[in-house]
Amino acid sequence: QVRNDLTAVLYGEDIEISDTESFSNDPCTSVKKLKSNDVRIILGQFDEEMAVKVFCCAYDEEMYGSKYQWIIPGWYENLWWESWINSSQCLSKNLLAAMEGYIGVDFEPLSSKMTKTISGRTPQQYEKEYNAKRGDGQSSKFHGYAYDGIWVIAKTLQRAMKYLNATNKHQKIEDFNYTNHKLGKIFLDAMNETNFFGVTGRVVFRNGERMGTIKFTQFQETKEVKVGEYNAVDDELEIINNSIRFQGLEPPKDKTIIQEELRKISLPLYSFLSVLTILGMIMASAFLFFNIKNRNQKLIKMSSPYMNNLIILGGMLSYGSIFLFGLDGSFVSEKTFETLCTVRTWILTVGYTTAFGAMFAKTWRVHAIFKNVKMKKKIIKDQKLLVIVGGMLLIDLCILICWQVVDPLRRTVEKYNMEVCP
Repeated sequence: QVRNDLTAVLYGEDIEISDTESFSNDPCTSVKKLKSNDVRIILGQFDEEMAVKVFCCAYDEEMYGSKYQWIIPGWYENLWWESWINSSQCLSKNLLAAMEGYIGVDFEPLSSKMTKTISGRTPQQYEKEYNAKRGDGQSSKFHGYAYDGIWVIAKTLQRAMKYLNATNKHQKIEDFNYTNHKLGKIFLDAMNETNFFGVTGRVVFRNGERMGTIKFTQFQETKEVKVGEYNAVDDELEIINNSIRFQGLEPPKDKTIIQEELRKISLPLYSFLSVLTILGMIMASAFLFFNIKNRNQKLIKMSSPYMNNLIILGGMLSYGSIFLFGLDGSFVSEKTFETLCTVRTWILTVGYTTAFGAMFAKTWRVHAIFKNVKMKKKIIKDQKLLVIVGGMLLIDLCILICWQVVDPLRRTVEKYNMEVCP
């Protein structure tokens, strides 16, 4: 019934419940199911013996640490795990590792405020007097609620008597019996009017239920530490001096957050390669200037300066494509990116064909000259070599144009396998 009530409250607060498991039979099976369903925040309702078994299973399944938060009852006895560790099959250090950071939830036995209660005593004075009168007798954590309960009964009877004296002279409080629903309603209304500060905190009832103070403790380094309390009357949560500790940099996420992220070219890498490309283009420009300026010198003229210029220009075009290939979706829009896909393909193709074609033409001329076994003087002018390069470029252009018309390049999005965020 407790689980059903809690489930209803969570749904009412728009809190999603990923899974509900029973730990009564085989806790390890339930823990495995929770892990397979990617449950990160676990609210457990079990006794001390079962808690030890559950945390042992949690250790085996690695359901502890910065990614998980266990919330369990806080009414266990002090050092409760030591009584049941022998009944489990895991080592003490493993159990403590899995328990680290769990949050215990329990009612506050006595208020921590230094405020005088309805009896004229502060909660601390009451506790001191209670312990003195108790002596060596066994203590109960409910003694404060029993004490405040007596005050509630007294105040309820007082209000009921006052109401009966003012409204009904013929009926007395002594006439009450369990079949007298009218008097029962008067008592319930009188109790709901209760509002005083007792040793357990503010005593208020809503719909016949006591609105108390909830205490939160956290297991930190083999001991339970009080980290906060929730005042149900004022609906206030107080964390004590930021004492709550999470094992990560932040509270655990309630589930694995899948975030789609665009894979980008590293800006430092792109910048580094761009600098190298610029240096290469500057060097190529220097060679081009040197080649043009000294084109009439004998050695330069013998090396086919026009072909050299084409090789340099082709290399510079290929260099230029590096800038375009480095521009991805993080730098340009989708529409611009599709245009860049075509432009950079054309530039790289034309640049490569120009440089390779010129080099091929020069190599072919040397081959043609030395292939002449009769060693007759054979002159192959640069114009013929330019025709060879032009023919190669014409073939490239035909292929590129057909490609562009029939099946132009389009931007597509490829989804990669999921990766763990570092």
